[in-house]
Amino acid sequence: LAKIYHVEPNDWAQFQEYVRRINYDDKTPRPTIPGKLVADKRVLVKNQPDEMVETRIDLTEFLDGDFGHLIVDIEPPVRVNQYDRTRIFSWVQATQIGLDAFVDNQELVGFATELKMGKPVAGVELSIFPNGQKVSGERSALSGQEEKVENSGAARQSWMAWAWSFLAPDETEKDILLTDGNVETSRSETIEAAQTNQTSANGILRLPLPEKMAKQQNILIARKGKDVAFLPENSDNYYYNLDVGSWYKKPQTDWLRWFVFDDRKMYRPKEEVAVKGYIRLYQSGKFGDIAPLGDQASGVTYSVKDSRNNEIAKGTTNLNSFGAFDFKFKLPDNANLGQTRIDLETVGSYEGTYTHGFQIQEFRRPEFEVTAKNETEPAYFVKQTANVSVEAKYFAGGGLANAETNWTVTSTPTNYTPPNRGDFTFGTWFPWWRGYGGNYELTTTQNFKGITDASGKHLLKIDFEAANPPRPYNVSAAASVQDVNRQTWSSTTNLLVHPSELYVGIKTPRTFVNKGEIIQVESIVTDIDGNLVGDQDVQMKAILKDWVFDKGSWQEKTIDEQTCNIITAETKYCTFTARQGGRYTITARVLDNRERPNESELTIWVPGGKTPPKRNVKKEEANLIPDKKDYAPGDVAEILVHSPFVPAEGVLTLRRDGIVKTERFSMKESSTVLKIPLEEKYLPNIYAQIDLVGAAERTNDKGETDAKLAKRPAFASGSINLPISTASRKLTVSAEPQSKTLEPAGKTKINVEVKDFSGKPVAGSEVAVVVVDESILALTGYRIGNPLDIFYTQRGNGVTDYHSRKDVILDNPNFVGVGSGSGKGAGQGSGTGDAVDNAINSRLMQALPVMARSAKLERSADDPRNSTPTVSDEAQQNNAQINLRQNFDALAVFAPNVKTDSSGRATVDVKLPDNLTRYRIMAISVDAGKRFGSGESSLTAKQPLMVRSSAPRFMNFGDKVELPVVVQNQTDNPLTVDVAVRATNAELTNGGGRKVVVPANDRVEVRFPVSAMKAGTARFQFAVTSGKFSDAAEINLPVWTPATTEAFATYGTTDENGAIVQPVEAPKDVFPQFGGLEVTTASTQLQELTDAFIYLQTYPFEGSEQVASRMISIAALEDVLKAF
Repeated sequence: LAKIYHVEPNDWAQFQEYVRRINYDDKTPRPTIPGKLVADKRVLVKNQPDEMVETRIDLTEFLDGDFGHLIVDIEPPVRVNQYDRTRIFSWVQATQIGLDAFVDNQELVGFATELKMGKPVAGVELSIFPNGQKVSGERSALSGQEEKVENSGAARQSWMAWAWSFLAPDETEKDILLTDGNVETSRSETIEAAQTNQTSANGILRLPLPEKMAKQQNILIARKGKDVAFLPENSDNYYYNLDVGSWYKKPQTDWLRWFVFDDRKMYRPKEEVAVKGYIRLYQSGKFGDIAPLGDQASGVTYSVKDSRNNEIAKGTTNLNSFGAFDFKFKLPDNANLGQTRIDLETVGSYEGTYTHGFQIQEFRRPEFEVTAKNETEPAYFVKQTANVSVEAKYFAGGGLANAETNWTVTSTPTNYTPPNRGDFTFGTWFPWWRGYGGNYELTTTQNFKGITDASGKHLLKIDFEAANPPRPYNVSAAASVQDVNRQTWSSTTNLLVHPSELYVGIKTPRTFVNKGEIIQVESIVTDIDGNLVGDQDVQMKAILKDWVFDKGSWQEKTIDEQTCNIITAETKYCTFTARQGGRYTITARVLDNRERPNESELTIWVPGGKTPPKRNVKKEEANLIPDKKDYAPGDVAEILVHSPFVPAEGVLTLRRDGIVKTERFSMKESSTVLKIPLEEKYLPNIYAQIDLVGAAERTNDKGETDAKLAKRPAFASGSINLPISTASRKLTVSAEPQSKTLEPAGKTKINVEVKDFSGKPVAGSEVAVVVVDESILALTGYRIGNPLDIFYTQRGNGVTDYHSRKDVILDNPNFVGVGSGSGKGAGQGSGTGDAVDNAINSRLMQALPVMARSAKLERSADDPRNSTPTVSDEAQQNNAQINLRQNFDALAVFAPNVKTDSSGRATVDVKLPDNLTRYRIMAISVDAGKRFGSGESSLTAKQPLMVRSSAPRFMNFGDKVELPVVVQNQTDNPLTVDVAVRATNAELTNGGGRKVVVPANDRVEVRFPVSAMKAGTARFQFAVTSGKFSDAAEINLPVWTPATTEAFATYGTTDENGAIVQPVEAPKDVFPQFGGLEVTTASTQLQELTDAFIYLQTYPFEGSEQVASRMISIAALEDVLKAF
């Protein structure tokens, strides 16, 4: 049963609403089918069981001079069952006008062309329905809009003046030029804002968007005589966002961008956190930039919340003239461990919020760092070798000699695509529509052991014997190094191992073909750099496997195998026949001159029966190749454009949060060089997009190109992001210590210098200088980074593209006249079953459906623990006073507001804590506007003789431990060292003194047995001395009480005197100084439920389960409440 309705473009919204509800089973009233019913007839369909049959319906009698819009509604006269939804319901528009539209937040650029050949059409009236404006007068609303000031507080050159500058004779270097393949140069045509609703010879109109949102989806309507075409903003989705349109002017609001950092990212409870931040105004729009905040905000409030959302600190800080703020706060001892955040909010007329994160953890500082690297330069190939190394060094200097090293080497198959060859498949192809892929079951692992040399380095040689299967492999070499105190750290390096010097790439036009059709496979051979290599033998196979039941089990057997051998210099194609339905695996194999194989593999699906032929028009790719990777302001970017069809009519749009410029051009050759002047106001990037329309050769229903058929409509797009260097906004910052090496608690100065892009000093800039223990930063891999990278992130293009040709359905090739053109028509809509005529969309609608905390205690000045420990008679005789290291803060300097003088220099005083480590010096510089920079250096605190304790983080009462102490000798001679330790609130069970010999540039571990005496804090002082060298350090360890308690319950009935006797026996083997006996009595054991009841009643989240739990608990206690 076929019904035909005559409709107009303004019926589109009602059509969409009807389609959305077409299969609803509820009582919801459905909208009526729009338009006028012009035909209701029965269509005869050939009856061929189990075969797909195509039935043609002639619609020309319902059109007005071969133009018009129809709804085609086809249903079977008999339903299979009540759930049968078989139905075709499609909108058909018969037209000779092809439409393209590019929409940003202010305008719509419409492009009207001949649907057949792509030539621009003049005299086409374009309008936005239902609320578009009528363009009239000498200046459009868009022209006025373009002359608005783009930058806050600064006048900007108008759009018209800027556009005119591209055409001015004395500034021809700003013209966008096109150089064809024959080296002839032609100038493109700049498109100005529309002065009328009719297209000129270029077929383009720049229409202003409506001021307000429409209450239905928008469409672009094109009219020329009887021919009326339209392009909807959504022709594919009939279910969501149908009630409103998106083509209307949207305000482009500026917003705040933040750069916030803390000093080290990871903290312990009770430590102080230092925070610094900068705020800038991120201007939106086509020429938006980074601007100072000015007086729009005066300060920042902050609230610190731990991992359980408890507020642990808050406050307010001021913003200075640089848009900068800083503050500090101390973490409480009971802060929850884990991820912690700082919620920031501006104070002033401009509201902005930001969240900064850091961690609160209990941890031990690393004492050394491990670095793995590749000693052999790439590339790596099978049947060759490579050396990898690992180096372990203390942060304070010196390598870990004779340290145990464990290697884990893992190889995993991977894929490698040579540069600029992404259009071919190399290695194994995995369907993009699946969320998995890879041959991880082929991963192999081997382990090796070794010992570092005197410098703390170990070398491992890896032989790449074979690759099976012949594919590239990712080889991961992970090395872990353990010190004498059993502290272990690791590092990993990776190698990409190529199976061969040659790679074979393959591709097919489609991922599936019908049974009996030809599978055409294109092949190339390249080296690892992507250069084509000729005269290479390529062996290709197409294998079809299936599971068969044989001898009591299911086995996968080959049921069809076809081969093809080619030489790449002669031909690049192999063809196979899809003889049966299933999944064909296409494998291509090539050998290099050392007989090393490499393979690539892809999959082609073949359905068991016939499927509807694909007669739609797909968007093709216009390849854009830039002349270089990065550009500077003032450069002219040269873009090589390859069109998949010629001749072609094109539109160039420059895009940066909207359409910056529109150009029209024609291509008579397959390639054109596009020259685009790049200005500083495009920072940090701008997009160039090419949209082409024309005609291309058509394929038959087998997917084969047939030159006898008339050409089909064709369209293609290509976009490229042109990054523009931000070097002109960069400040070069150096922060170098006057002394690169100090002793613990040493003093020096950091010389800061700030220069601009041209190397001139920057006076009056603000520099934040942070000096932090590198070992803490290594735990999280923390780097502050450069604010330039945050404030100048890549801008989006801000444009949405629409093409009517994607909805074109081509006629059956058997009915297309040779060379007579591809016919007319474009379609939007939906349907179930076969396509109707040449204009019905092929989309189907078949079935619509408690770690410990360390404590630092204050001491009085006369505390005996402040004295220097005595370590040996020799030290006493030499009156060698040993400085006791006690201050182990990770942060050495936090200077957030350092100002540079007229020469761009500043000096920062540094006094180091007592750590033996390497410090990272980080400097961040900004000016009051839009320039930013950063710099780093290092500073090492070390001594010739050093002592480090590797104590546990805490002890429990009654623990007996061996307290490890590492003594390191950084001299070139062996040292005989006296080692001494003394303790309070802990007993040294085997004395407090040792004498050891430490080899040159090495270290030894000394252990002292210790027993915890009582709960509280145990303090240990370690001292080492050898001649004129000495060192001493003090640590505090919490000692916790025993955590275990025992509880017993009993019940009974009182006697007639109202009393009961309950004997109690004291537990054995208890610590008499802890604990006690606690007796609790209750008239009912249900009193134990008190805490559980309170928890249910105060649970903070509402839900059916929680409400029901409260009700049940109250009901269950009814009898108890009455009795007690």
